[in-house]
Amino acid sequence: MGQFARSSGSSSPLAIHSHPSWRHVFQALIFDFDGLILDTETPEVQIWQELYARYGQEFPLDEWVRTVVGATIANLDPLAQLERLTGLPLDRQALHEQVQRTRLDMQSDLPPLPGVAEYLDSARLLGLRLAVASSSPHGWVDGHLRRLGFYDLFDTVICREDAPRLKPDPDLFLAALSALHLRADQALAFEDSPNGVKAASAAGLRVVGVPNSITARLGPLPADLLLASLSDLPLPGLLGHFGDSLALHPETPDDLPGIRAVEEAAFSRHNEADLVDLARRRGKSVLSMVAIQAGGVVGHALFTPVSLDPPSSGCRGLGLGPIAILPEFQRTGIGSRLMRAGLEHVRRLGYGFVILLGNPAYYSRFGFTPGRLFGLSSDYGEGDEFQALELRPGTLAGVRGRLKYIPEFEETGC
Repeated sequence: MGQFARSSGSSSPLAIHSHPSWRHVFQALIFDFDGLILDTETPEVQIWQELYARYGQEFPLDEWVRTVVGATIANLDPLAQLERLTGLPLDRQALHEQVQRTRLDMQSDLPPLPGVAEYLDSARLLGLRLAVASSSPHGWVDGHLRRLGFYDLFDTVICREDAPRLKPDPDLFLAALSALHLRADQALAFEDSPNGVKAASAAGLRVVGVPNSITARLGPLPADLLLASLSDLPLPGLLGHFGDSLALHPETPDDLPGIRAVEEAAFSRHNEADLVDLARRRGKSVLSMVAIQAGGVVGHALFTPVSLDPPSSGCRGLGLGPIAILPEFQRTGIGSRLMRAGLEHVRRLGYGFVILLGNPAYYSRFGFTPGRLFGLSSDYGEGDEFQALELRPGTLAGVRGRLKYIPEFEETGC
């Protein structure tokens, strides 16, 4: 049995110039945290305003925003300022502890800002990777991400402990790109403050500015695109603004001729195309995923059931293959997006694992490891090319047996 899966690698400038209808394909989104995912700044302002009002004073909001928000070191001490304004000796330690308790209490159940959850969900379905680049500490960021149910959606979370310099220096974003193994042109950054925009821009990223009610007081952000809220523009539209028009979705009847053309062109034979048609006709196609670019089908991935001997109750898996990209669209990043989008779709369908035959050096980037490490064997060899991925952690724990693709693979000579 031949190799089932073929796909493209990362995007290449040569590929961009070699195809006249080529448009950019992003691989990841990198988010700031405070003020972008969670509005942690408004409660703090409210606390200071209320404290100042108790002493008959007005909190210097504009100065606080200018010198504290997004700054590496806060250059305004609100309690020292209040003491100067009132001329009264204050118990700064007691007031500081009171402010911190109230702030933490108010921030403990904050919801995500509008549009954030939708962007994260849409990004996963579009095969995009996700990262956080925040000047705040891990304890703060990780805790809130877990509370919101977002933590496992991110491929990497970069915080102040992970970089030598904080914003407006680019180190946090450079660390995020390094963790993702991406170039700056392959990712988009989202920021709410001038220092954050400067940091992302200095790292070579294109930046979407989304000021909140506090950072908006600093004036227009010097970003490549400004939004009042992430809810104002769905993610596909935002990607299209930057030249990424790649669409990924389960096949429709209109896609069928394009799917066959992609399979035949990618493999230089008709066997894989015959397999796809036969699996579809016999109801064996669990997911047939297409990538649409330049008005037509440029990529395709097929997921079909696999059988396990002996059977394991509640352990449902799929075989991936074939996966194919038109030759002129290979090495553009489309294959990576198609792979991730397909895996996300079948995870949401309730499947626990996926197997494939392919190049370990390539598929390891998606989390695949040799099937034998899970105690699995196959009819297709026991080498590293036979790989498995748990879509739900622990699915294959204690599972042992031999896996096999649907018989249509042998019927069509794949």
